[in-house]
Amino acid sequence: MKKYLGLMLAVVLSAEMLAGCGPGGSSAESGTTSDKSKSAGGTTKDGKYDLVFWVYSDAVTNEQGELFDQWVEEYCEENPKVNSIKLVGKNDSDLLTALMSGVGLPDMFFAAARDMRQYMGAIDLLDLSSVFDSEDGYKDGFYEPAISAVSQEDGMWAMPFRSFVSIIFRNKDVMEKAGIDWKNESLYNWDVFFDECEKVKKSGIDVTHSWAQGGNFCPGAILGSDAENLTVGVKKGKTTVKLEQVVRTFETVKKMETYSNGMTYNDEAASEAFKAGELGFIALGPWNEPEYAQADTPYDVQLIPPYEKDGWTGGLQGWDFMYGVDSGDEGRNDAIRGWLKKMGSYDTQQKFAQTLGQPVMREDVMNDHKTQTSDMLSILADGMDCGLNQMDFGNSSVYWTSVIGDVAPAVSSGSVSPKEGAKMFIDEINGLYEEAGEGEE
Repeated sequence: MKKYLGLMLAVVLSAEMLAGCGPGGSSAESGTTSDKSKSAGGTTKDGKYDLVFWVYSDAVTNEQGELFDQWVEEYCEENPKVNSIKLVGKNDSDLLTALMSGVGLPDMFFAAARDMRQYMGAIDLLDLSSVFDSEDGYKDGFYEPAISAVSQEDGMWAMPFRSFVSIIFRNKDVMEKAGIDWKNESLYNWDVFFDECEKVKKSGIDVTHSWAQGGNFCPGAILGSDAENLTVGVKKGKTTVKLEQVVRTFETVKKMETYSNGMTYNDEAASEAFKAGELGFIALGPWNEPEYAQADTPYDVQLIPPYEKDGWTGGLQGWDFMYGVDSGDEGRNDAIRGWLKKMGSYDTQQKFAQTLGQPVMREDVMNDHKTQTSDMLSILADGMDCGLNQMDFGNSSVYWTSVIGDVAPAVSSGSVSPKEGAKMFIDEINGLYEEAGEGEE
């Protein structure tokens, strides 16, 4: 049976999503006999297809919107069978809710990799195997874990596009007031970072926000510093990560809290304090850089530090994929595959990285010196080579690292010790796997 969020949800959402589709948009009546939701296909105009592409809301605004508009124009000129591609912007929750409702599906969508298993179960996704095999070297350009994630026994079900890498912004003015030679001192391990935190504290300036509060982003980034020492996996329904492997993470969370000003990393007040030179360090993502550049904030960027010099770094990483929806019309499906091939191409992903300063899923792009046109992109290229993925993308529905956001506040407040926190963390991960029924033999 099709997986709906419920009749009432579908009724409420249907009018909104039908209104958001262009001439080639889907209708609720796809005419398919599959037990998964399909793109309705729609009609053609003068023998050409009008496609609909659901994207994150930022893909239809500012520089990113201009990029996608340019790519749409190029594709329509390159492909005589495509009349138009309509981009419909949605936020994260709207994307997931609308897609899982099965109502008025688009032809393509841009969404989180962590929900891939859900999409595979609810939507008749388009197999992209022929795209990856269409040119020598096309598939080889992507990071191998990304190809592994989209590859299943029966096909390849998504196009890897964008990643994020956790980073630390340092306010240069604060560093200088604290006597830190930021030009010659990178955060090459946690000891250096703690030393800098101590110097900023002694200068009388707020050091940083809370690394325990506000969800899994910051404590997850700390966990990612130990990625090379974690035995990540699931066996007989339980995580293979061992308690002793994560005690150091919670010790670090607790120590970082001694430098906290009580704000969370995503508080607007924290960002304003950083821009004003009233906060030394803030942990965010590359998407925040335009805000600081526009405000003329003096900053540099660093990866989340490793524990040992030259150790793994890169923090906790998340991925975004692009997916196609099987329309049942092979001509239309070919047009969808063509668009997704363009999105996965070297030129497209390099342009995205260069323009927006965000990491992409092609390793050949990220490691090309022509891509690394800024300090941010150079740092991100290093970060993409290691760190910890949020979950086993494509192969699991369990976002196991998320539970660290529940445990970190208790450790930072002293309610539980780091070792007790590590046990809580392992127990909660096992609870997620039990609930999902994954890893059973």
